[in-house]
Amino acid sequence: MGVEKNGVRVEKRVCKDELNGMKAEGGGRRLQKIEKSEFGKLLPYLYKSKEPCPTFAFSVLERFIPGFVYADDSDSPRTIFVGTDSGLYFVGGVDSNDEFHKHFLKFCSSKLKEGRRFTLFSGNGGWDGRILDCFKKELKQSSRYSFTFHPEEYDVEEIHLQESFTVHRLDEVTIRSSREFNLEYYERFWGSAEHFLEKGFGYSVMKGDAALAGECTSIFRGKVYAEIDIYTNDEYRGMGVAKKAGQAFIDHCLKNGMIPRWDCKVENLASMKLADRLGFHDPSVYSIFVKNQQQL
Repeated sequence: MGVEKNGVRVEKRVCKDELNGMKAEGGGRRLQKIEKSEFGKLLPYLYKSKEPCPTFAFSVLERFIPGFVYADDSDSPRTIFVGTDSGLYFVGGVDSNDEFHKHFLKFCSSKLKEGRRFTLFSGNGGWDGRILDCFKKELKQSSRYSFTFHPEEYDVEEIHLQESFTVHRLDEVTIRSSREFNLEYYERFWGSAEHFLEKGFGYSVMKGDAALAGECTSIFRGKVYAEIDIYTNDEYRGMGVAKKAGQAFIDHCLKNGMIPRWDCKVENLASMKLADRLGFHDPSVYSIFVKNQQQL
């Protein structure tokens, strides 16, 4: 759609219906909104993909958290676009479908104007280029690592902290007292703390009866993958608290047939060091894009 401005026709990047019902007007496979009942059809594509695919995409497709999915075809997709209610998005696959690309960019343009959080995960360099070409002024790019868990290199030897430290499964009381993984955190990523406690899991390390030393939680999980988010309160750093919490998380995954995942910023050396100690190696790099004024 275009408008006349000073005698020049200007194309507007506005999406009135946010992709619903959009159809191709020329070549290329049209963008389809996938019904929830058909989410499962796309899972083989994600599991077989060689691209770094964020855990939240599996969480949406496996119905652990609410979200939407678009693809160029539900039976044999070549391109996929997944979004969550918290403003996280993932686009991956072939970037040469002009019809998919056109409507995807309209959607992004519309969302960027809403003033809400916007974080876009890109599956490959082709999409990196497409996104930068259109939103170089609006978005900033950064790189992250996605590590592979090697159970054969996981140190199962239990860390022995001081007797006053104990490990517990996360519960509502701990969430309400947390500085980092609090009610707002779970409302953003899970919809509510109650939903997290029903579908997710995590562990805390307590000092004595009341002091919360550190936590390791599933920021996202699906049927197979569970992504780690970990935090240690400042006064307890350097005591092995993070590794202890991480071990509890990984042990839970292994006992329940899940694969733990670890992602972090490429400049986060402390996170990478801890990941290595817990059996996460062979990082692959991917890009994310956020609003220029938004924190990563």
